[in-house]
Amino acid sequence: MESILDETWGSGAAPAEWADFLLMRRMHWSWDDLQATPTYVRRYCADFLGLIADQERANQERSQAAQRRQMGG
Repeated sequence: MESILDETWGSGAAPAEWADFLLMRRMHWSWDDLQATPTYVRRYCADFLGLIADQERANQERSQAAQRRQMGG
């Protein structure tokens, strides 16, 4: 898990358990909820959550850049 979080994972795609964990955590799903969700819906949810995270990261970077410009740096 540490290598995934610090982006040093070098063994291809993260294990399926990682995707399951993220979906359960972010969607507030139980294990039973996850198992009852069709695979294609899981993929869509994971993709959408990834897009949201990318947008939030881009917004944060723009905000930080604007703050640095205001501070003259």
